[in-house]
Amino acid sequence: MTIGENIRRIRKERGLTLKQLGEAVGVSEAYIRAYESGRRNPKQQSLEAIATALHVNVEALTGADFDGVKAMHRLFQVFRQYSGELFEYTDNDGNEQVGLSLGSLTLMRSWFERYEKYQNEIKECEKIKDVTEKANALLRAEESFNLWMDIYPESEPWLDRLKIQKAHDERMDFYGLNPKNPDKITGQNL
Repeated sequence: MTIGENIRRIRKERGLTLKQLGEAVGVSEAYIRAYESGRRNPKQQSLEAIATALHVNVEALTGADFDGVKAMHRLFQVFRQYSGELFEYTDNDGNEQVGLSLGSLTLMRSWFERYEKYQNEIKECEKIKDVTEKANALLRAEESFNLWMDIYPESEPWLDRLKIQKAHDERMDFYGLNPKNPDKITGQNL
């Protein structure tokens, strides 16, 4: 999705009109419309103001517009930084798949827990007989899961795990085990 598509999607999830978002950001309705349509790209300062007005992380607006190769490179970065491991498994349909474990990204637990909740919501939706009601329930479940991801970590009832992860990252940096600081080994410069 483009930045404009993300702005529109989240604005609508929040129940805001173009005018309301414009007022919250300090720009005209026409500017928001131009951003959403892709005719204009917001500068970093405007993007941050929009993210603040929508109560989302800037990454929720910008981070989704990439192809498969870019996605792989982002995964490579995360893999390197958080002690990634790949493994093979067989899915429920008997197909061989590849999974990714991020051993030192302790925040993954919250994502897994929210994903499980989403999957249970989908199962409950499948029990609904009325096709229209079922479709609406499925859309609501997907919108709720997307919103959780968009506003993370604020979507969490806790923020202590974020502090734990930051402390872990700082410790990894200190010992030179974080590839973003490759010139450090055991806390000393080479």
